[in-house]
Amino acid sequence: MLAGFVCGIVQSKSVKLEEVAGDIPSASKVPSQAMRLRRWLKNEKVGVELYYLPFMERLIKCLAKQSLVLIIDGSTTARGCMTLMVSMVYQGRALPLLWVTRKGKKGHFPETMHVELIQAVKAIVPELAEVVCLGDGEFDGTEWLQIIAGFGWKYVCRTAKTSVFYEDGDRFSFQDICPERGDYTEIPELEFTDNRSIIVNAVVYWGRQYQDPLYLVTNVATGGEAYRWYRKRFKIETLFSDIKSRGFNLHKSGLYEPERVSRLLIAVALAYIWMVYLGTLSLQKGWNKIIHRTDRCDLSLFQLGKRLLCYLLKQEKPLPKFCLVLSNKALS
Repeated sequence: MLAGFVCGIVQSKSVKLEEVAGDIPSASKVPSQAMRLRRWLKNEKVGVELYYLPFMERLIKCLAKQSLVLIIDGSTTARGCMTLMVSMVYQGRALPLLWVTRKGKKGHFPETMHVELIQAVKAIVPELAEVVCLGDGEFDGTEWLQIIAGFGWKYVCRTAKTSVFYEDGDRFSFQDICPERGDYTEIPELEFTDNRSIIVNAVVYWGRQYQDPLYLVTNVATGGEAYRWYRKRFKIETLFSDIKSRGFNLHKSGLYEPERVSRLLIAVALAYIWMVYLGTLSLQKGWNKIIHRTDRCDLSLFQLGKRLLCYLLKQEKPLPKFCLVLSNKALS
């Protein structure tokens, strides 16, 4: 059932069940297929733990042989729902790892949900993995940062210019240490917020390409390293764009119950990972020169994967099997 769901999403470029059902390879009529999909989404026994985590646990073991970069962010999904997601960086893309969905059209998630989600992620990350967590200004809560540091992980999170620090008892904010444009300033081992419950390194980076400075809190060694890690955070925005307007149109789903949206995300996430894998395979095998350009490649792995799948289907060629060994080899 899930395999057909994934194929239907990719082929239809949609998550609307009638459209997905029409692109599932089957002798069944479309209304019957759509009803089966609805029953699957309503089934309380369907969950991430059973249908998604076993696959991701194998994948994350491969990716964790190098520094594992985790990105957390939230986005609107389906009708009147928001999803908080942790993704992991692979080959310049962010792959969905774990998520939680709740009712809401906009706004931030409470810090308790940040904590619960990252603790669930910790349970599947290999024990000795070197991990870096990245987040925007929503993820600068001291409890959240303390938990990440307690895991032995690094973090780089954006914060507000009004954020408060203490150094030798003196209170100040980022507004007092703004560097000139094209430069950055770092101050190590500061007490963060008025609670003074955690020690952080403060970094202000004002690149020439930015209208305003970036204000960061981190536990990595230097400001330059913190900025290099933080630049990867924006990859999760590309992920959300790919599974929404540029890919599967998740935002157009009529689902409004968070539990069902979360189940829908299982199929969407697997469809996305499948396309990124095919894009990676296309570059490794040189197939991109057949389906794209011979002189250079301007497509993302996601778009390249979709194009390869379309080509293989039109040529009636067998589809490559997903191979974790091959994915691991790509990282070496």
